[in-house]
Amino acid sequence: MNLVPTRIQLNRPLPPLTYLAPEGLPAGVRVRVRVRNSLAVGLCMGLEPTPPSAKLRPIDAVIDPFPLLPAKLRELQAFAARYYGCLEAHLLPLSLPQALLPHWEADEDGQKLSFHRERGAWDVLAELGEAWHRDPSLLPTLLHRTMIRGAGFTEVRLTGAPHPPRVTPAQAKLLLALEEAGGSLMEPELLEAAGVGTSVLGTLEKRGLVQRLKRVDLLAQQREAGVDRTVVFSDEQQAAFESVALGAFAVHLLQGVTGSGKTEVYLALAEQVLAAGKRVLWLVPEIGLTGRLLDRLEARFPGRVAVGHAGLNAGEKHGDVVRLLFNGADLFVGVRNAVMAPLRDIGLIIVDEEHEGSYKSEEHPRIHARDLAIKRAQLEGCPIVLGSATPSLESWQAAKAGRYRLLQLRLRPVGVSLPSVEVVDLRDVYRLLRKKVILSPVLLEALTGVLARGEQSLLLLNRRGYENFWMCRACGKTLGCPHCAISLTYHRGDFRLRCHLCAHETVPPEACPDCGAEHLRGVGEGTEQVEEHLNRLFPTARILRLDRDTTRRRGSLEAGLLAAELGEVDILVGTQMLAKGHTFPRLTLVGVLNADQGLKVADFRASERTFQLLTQVAGRAGRAEWPGRVILQTYSPDHPAITHALGQDFEGFAASELPFREGLGYPPFTALSLYRAEADTLPEARAALEDFRQRLSVPGLRVLGPLEAPVPRVKDRWRMHLLLKGGRGALSEVLARHPLPSSGLIQVDRDPLQFG
Repeated sequence: MNLVPTRIQLNRPLPPLTYLAPEGLPAGVRVRVRVRNSLAVGLCMGLEPTPPSAKLRPIDAVIDPFPLLPAKLRELQAFAARYYGCLEAHLLPLSLPQALLPHWEADEDGQKLSFHRERGAWDVLAELGEAWHRDPSLLPTLLHRTMIRGAGFTEVRLTGAPHPPRVTPAQAKLLLALEEAGGSLMEPELLEAAGVGTSVLGTLEKRGLVQRLKRVDLLAQQREAGVDRTVVFSDEQQAAFESVALGAFAVHLLQGVTGSGKTEVYLALAEQVLAAGKRVLWLVPEIGLTGRLLDRLEARFPGRVAVGHAGLNAGEKHGDVVRLLFNGADLFVGVRNAVMAPLRDIGLIIVDEEHEGSYKSEEHPRIHARDLAIKRAQLEGCPIVLGSATPSLESWQAAKAGRYRLLQLRLRPVGVSLPSVEVVDLRDVYRLLRKKVILSPVLLEALTGVLARGEQSLLLLNRRGYENFWMCRACGKTLGCPHCAISLTYHRGDFRLRCHLCAHETVPPEACPDCGAEHLRGVGEGTEQVEEHLNRLFPTARILRLDRDTTRRRGSLEAGLLAAELGEVDILVGTQMLAKGHTFPRLTLVGVLNADQGLKVADFRASERTFQLLTQVAGRAGRAEWPGRVILQTYSPDHPAITHALGQDFEGFAASELPFREGLGYPPFTALSLYRAEADTLPEARAALEDFRQRLSVPGLRVLGPLEAPVPRVKDRWRMHLLLKGGRGALSEVLARHPLPSSGLIQVDRDPLQFG
């Protein structure tokens, strides 16, 4: 077999490397290579046009007989790699788990894939791969596992070996049952049909007459279908539904007040797409939103739904991908990385709560799932629907400029009204009571009334822990993290001071480490303290706290949300994870304890995020037959984000905020690239960015920095920022002209959402 220099990308902080690989090996297949003294999975990128003069290593093995990902998905990954300044190999794990290995002994028309591999017939395998993508049943055992342990189903197949002259009656029954079933059957069904035990099957396997293979189908995520409820569309819903034309690319922004029935429009569109023989990709921002949605989807489309998110174990993720590659799911629901799911023939993409920051990855590769979903819809030639009660200003401006089609739902269903929203000025409360309180008299009275009526309340405070930080009243020293430039948060239940960036924790000291005084006091309150306060005020109430500390265990968030939906909780306390997309029928009161907390951040999006959070959490109240009430406690009652949230007035907020963005040259009127440098010392990080700035040669850019990051030290690494403003084309040109080494001090973040 002729070996030629071939470019290989690795999912490591390394540039593409050159290895010797079989001639004709197509781009897009995975290979196993040796890097220094360890084995790694690499992605073949085709012939190396300028091979180095050094002696080249051969690859260890070819993993895939042909590219496993659909062609349009590979095109999306190539675009994302160029746009976000990463390698396609860095994006590959978002689509294919590394543990997913094809079965080279799979055969088609009697020819095993390994036979073509040994004779170097990569062109034959490429043609077979194209045929397999058109019809995966062509190679039914391609992704079976030969081992028996692990998640999935065991399938028994005849090997084709000649029968021995003598078999026992039990063995004959089993072989006959297999032959009658066409040569393959699931193990439990086979044993039942033949009326024999597993020992008989084991004997036949040892004699080479049958083979047991693992079919990695989705097992843990199979759900029982509920009852599908029929909903009569309002005029607005009907108009929105009819405005989405299938079969052609277009971006639709569905802006509707909370509880206006956006999900019903999604469901109707999905039903129409599935009926046409196409598939649906449905993105949601967080794991917590998948449970209730899946119940509705499974009721509407029983047996046709799959789900993917970070809460699944490796076997379940593996099963997801196998099911999608074999066209075993027509509707795939997932969080951010699902935008790269190997789904074919997509006829509709839905991005629910499109404004959510969780669609943007804050780790390499720093993709934005909403933006890539739009690109994927363009490649697939299908419509995409971006839905939100509070769209991002980028999407809103695109709709106002005519690039997106704007669809609006301004009313809730008949009989369900928007909640009444009122503001409590915490400055007046302090003047009245001469002390700071967690619950104002107005909110306390409302809570008492709701409990007396047997209804449900929700209190939002977007800060976990018991106290925000500890400080010495004698010298003013704040107890900070030794590895990060932030203060430690006190968690009373664990009796720990904990860093929320690097997870460093310590037992609270008895005296100040600086001056030795015993005057250490906690400042500020978190959800843990609010829960304790409520338990003292309402000892008989059923109180549930949901934040990152109480939902670490798998399934705990879903269990808590289900208990709240079933009315088994009187007061919900939590962070922003409670603000989005959930429906609690008995919830009539929402209290926001510190509504202006998010306004204290040095970020041009602070007002937008605050408005979105307040509007979304207010929308949890009064979604059934009972009227809702929302109370916002704030020190800034006149801030536009607060005043417009009082009236659930998104258009008014956008009209007040966009002129500021335009005047300062921030999105949506310009694009951003943030270059971050991390080093052992601050001067080293600054020098790296200064050198990069000196080399910039693209006109039409505004460059800010280098400046210290808002949090200058994280995990013992010092951080500096360089911000580039300009058109998307100019920023892409910077990436092309000035590529960054994968292992260098500087990393780029296109369209950044977080600046901390």
